[in-house]
Amino acid sequence: MKQIVRIAAALLLMAPPAARAADFYAGKTLSVLVNFTAGGPTDIEARLVARHIGRHIPGNPAIVVRNMGGAGGVIGTNWLGEIAPPDGLNLGYLTGAASKAAVGDKAIRVDVTKLAFIAGGPGVSVAYIRTDTPPGMRVPADIMKARDFWAGGLSADSDKDIRERMQLDLLGVPFKYITGYPGSAEARLALQRNELQMYPESMPTYRATIEAGLVKAGEAIPLWHDPLDDGEKFTASPDADGIPAKTFTDFLIEQKGGLPKSGLFDAFRLINSVGTVFLRVIAMPPGTPKEAVADIKGAFEAMVKDPAYRDDAVKTMKFVPNFIVDDKTEKLFRDKLNPDPKLRAFIQNYVEQGRAMNGKK
Repeated sequence: MKQIVRIAAALLLMAPPAARAADFYAGKTLSVLVNFTAGGPTDIEARLVARHIGRHIPGNPAIVVRNMGGAGGVIGTNWLGEIAPPDGLNLGYLTGAASKAAVGDKAIRVDVTKLAFIAGGPGVSVAYIRTDTPPGMRVPADIMKARDFWAGGLSADSDKDIRERMQLDLLGVPFKYITGYPGSAEARLALQRNELQMYPESMPTYRATIEAGLVKAGEAIPLWHDPLDDGEKFTASPDADGIPAKTFTDFLIEQKGGLPKSGLFDAFRLINSVGTVFLRVIAMPPGTPKEAVADIKGAFEAMVKDPAYRDDAVKTMKFVPNFIVDDKTEKLFRDKLNPDPKLRAFIQNYVEQGRAMNGKK
């Protein structure tokens, strides 16, 4: 009997990897964990992925989406790192995990760098401003003449708020800051009421709502869009094609003659990287078998090229979420989430300064 078991095990090891993976996933269910509640952008993207990823995984498992919202995405992130079994059947689709880990948010109990990294889901925001902001905004460079306008946000410790404030500080533009809006819809309404004048919007919403509405009506102009940063250079996201504004770093060079060498710029580069290249983090629990990780990575690589996925994304969101799956991006992920302690302390202090200035005239 033992001899038969040994022969069977040997035959299994001799089987091609694809066959072994197919045997593993066949008839099973892969759970996609979303660390925000249903209906938001993270959930919409995750459900789009869930409709297409299964057929690119050997064995074609069933896919279900589970929402575990709360605490700005922290509850779901902690669950994936602490509780989820590393059995190859749990996949996290996380927003905010990278930025919160990078700045040392104490609510994150797990070491996010220990998650089995699958892919980074990049996404950039577009900063825009009302055209009637004194002395009048007609082109992005006019922001350099503006004084004491209100820049709005959702939370002083969100990477988008931090980037917005840092961008204005790097340009040396005086501004007032108000944050705490429940969501982007409320912030946009406040801008339309002229309660605030500047706000950064995610690319899908900017395209569908701001560009087609406020910008087309001449009520707002785009100032810049976030650059992508691979650790070596800044590049423009292809999602920003056609927007009449430059990346923030190109705009900064244009206005200041170059990129500064300062603690503020180093902090901006960190926050920008974790908030754009790693806007979404696709990962599995620590200890997930390497074979399963490799299969899921391969599935994401194949899915982003799938015409059915891309067509569905355009119909659903007017935007195609992309995913970066390579060793360089994985290394960048682990490096950025373990920054120099002095840099992390700088950012934490900057966040507290934001809280202190919130709503003050």
